[in-house]
Amino acid sequence: MESYTALRRSSFKKDFSKFTIVVALCIIAYSLYKMDLKFALLGAVAIYVTLYKKDVIIDENGMTTQYHAIFYNKSRTYNFSDFSELRVQRTGGPEMIIGFVRKGMNTNCLFTSDDGEGVIRLATERNPRIAVREIRLRRRPGF
Repeated sequence: MESYTALRRSSFKKDFSKFTIVVALCIIAYSLYKMDLKFALLGAVAIYVTLYKKDVIIDENGMTTQYHAIFYNKSRTYNFSDFSELRVQRTGGPEMIIGFVRKGMNTNCLFTSDDGEGVIRLATERNPRIAVREIRLRRRPGF
């Protein structure tokens, strides 16, 4: 059974989650010292958002999105027949972005190049009517 897991973040980006939690704890401590509960709530929300995780798994059943939060876990599965188009952006590096279009809505997922090719092959095997479009990577002006 083939299974591909999307990357949570690009390998080119730094991870600031530990720093964010430390800053949020400092905000909570300062707000409790000043007795300002609004800022304590802000710090708690910042920690909650930082610990929130989303995993996307592509397998023979389709695309499964799993949400992992502190208070709940949720999973949602879409068959390949639900998707009308795959939008592929090759970044030129070790990663590629694949957009799954369902009912006009695009869901972008980041894969390694090898896994991305496997996802495209698996999607076209499971749904021969799915259109695969290559999207050029747009650069911002000045870069």
